[in-house]
Amino acid sequence: MRSIAISVIIGFLLLSSEAPGLTLNEIMYNPSGDENDDEYIELFNNSPHAVNLDGWRVTDGADTDRVIALEHGLLVQSNRYVLILDPDYFENGSTTYDGRIPENALVVTIDNSTFGSRGLSNSTAETVSLISPQGQTVSSYTYTLGNEQGQSEEKILPTAGDGSSNWTEAVTLGGTPGGRNSVTPPEQDLAITSLTYAPVDARVGETIEITVRVENVGLQPMRDSLFLYERIEPSGTTDSLHVLNRWLTAILSPGDSEEFRRDWTLPDESIHTFVAKLSGRDDRHSNDEWAIAIGTSGAQSWLVINEIMYQPESQRSEWIELYNASVLSWNLAGWRFGDGTALLDTSRLQLLPEIVLPPMQFIVLAADSQVLFENIPPTVPVMIWNSGEVTLNNSGDSLVLFDSHHQLVDRVDYRPSWGNGEAGVSIERISAYSASNDPLNWAASLDSTGSTLGRTNSRTLPSTGMPRQLLVLEPNPFSPDGDGHEDVLFIRFRLEHGDSRIDVKIYDVRGRAVRRLANNAAAGFSGEILWDGRDDGGQFVPTGLYIVYLEALGKGGTRMQSAKRPVALARRS
Repeated sequence: MRSIAISVIIGFLLLSSEAPGLTLNEIMYNPSGDENDDEYIELFNNSPHAVNLDGWRVTDGADTDRVIALEHGLLVQSNRYVLILDPDYFENGSTTYDGRIPENALVVTIDNSTFGSRGLSNSTAETVSLISPQGQTVSSYTYTLGNEQGQSEEKILPTAGDGSSNWTEAVTLGGTPGGRNSVTPPEQDLAITSLTYAPVDARVGETIEITVRVENVGLQPMRDSLFLYERIEPSGTTDSLHVLNRWLTAILSPGDSEEFRRDWTLPDESIHTFVAKLSGRDDRHSNDEWAIAIGTSGAQSWLVINEIMYQPESQRSEWIELYNASVLSWNLAGWRFGDGTALLDTSRLQLLPEIVLPPMQFIVLAADSQVLFENIPPTVPVMIWNSGEVTLNNSGDSLVLFDSHHQLVDRVDYRPSWGNGEAGVSIERISAYSASNDPLNWAASLDSTGSTLGRTNSRTLPSTGMPRQLLVLEPNPFSPDGDGHEDVLFIRFRLEHGDSRIDVKIYDVRGRAVRRLANNAAAGFSGEILWDGRDDGGQFVPTGLYIVYLEALGKGGTRMQSAKRPVALARRS
């Protein structure tokens, strides 16, 4: 979630030929396509008048290029964008930006074969300048290196000057050629920027204070209605939201915020979900909602140990990646992690940083600052434990994660056989919802860099998470042939009762049981079991059609739910 405090600078002159409102707005120096074709520079006319671009030039300090017309001339209207494309974009038939350029943008080119002397450099930060027909430099910016390929450098506010604080990397691949920048805030945008509670270690019967923070991250003052809900999930029904509070915010100016509080008493040891939500009167709705879980146990948090680098290359750091696989935000204050020694001596546990980890986000825990040489996305928090209390043994070890109530949330007893034995190659969790210590749920990273630190694992099976149906099989068909692609069947289930115990069996088409995967196993409301295509004797079963049968049992063995689904097992011929 991006929060931007702005100070808008407005200055207009009467003569459009001086055009103080014509400014650099975006620079694509490292395109994902051909660098000879797809570089571009974008301007924005912030003046109240149309501007004639005849005689205007752009330069990288080494060579100067004159702006020349294409089919729509050189007159740019007020509050419109100018897209200056490399001539080779047209001469070589590039189509990278076709269909992405707004119709009201003025597309032009330059009189040289490249921008500057040899194009916009990816290895040296160049200063791009816009020069008026009178020879005045009206806008200038030295772009920063290190943007991901295909991510342009964008101005946050076209009206706020050329300072480096007003520029940042685009969040849209390919940039926004000829249109509003991806990092420019909407005109009207209230955001829920935090949903927290205290104390984080409350016990049953204690009062908890829930705090919601609303901030104006847009460009215009506004107000909205704020709701706080408790999510209720009655047995056998869909989720419902119970309203706890409704507030009307003050009229918030850009950058201002307001906090709202509600006391709530923890009734039991189960996890309770709360949702803060704005009514959505603004221009962007993705930041109008925030969910968080409160309870005395993190056992169902779906915050998991997700990737492990226990054997890094020389002069590189050991590290662990955690992943929030739930739809809730988790306050990590008071959470701890450690290696196998912490199971015997809890003083060796390391505190996690006091942050709120949003849904589907990562946090990196590393032994030392060498991890900063890795290609970690800038939005991913990094903790350096910088202590000998946690070591990742190459011969295998245990890793443990405890919540603020000292409950064990996740444990992984990794072994070298889970990976490929190469230094600099991590082991990745395939599914956050499957057993942490199932060897089938771990494999060596397939990424060319040796890991996917702070990113989606290369081994992750695409999924929408836990199912709404009783039983779902993915992938179907699957092919346990050892090629690293669809080798394992994921058996996902969602039950009506949290105290259920399950039996899961595999049958062939003749009705013969070939594998028992679960026998009176505790299941909770949802979960996942893996099948690698082997029978109970450890041998691979033949290709063909099989039946997965699940039965959920209540207390005393009473049958509660059952389902069966076919799955095709195939192998390369």
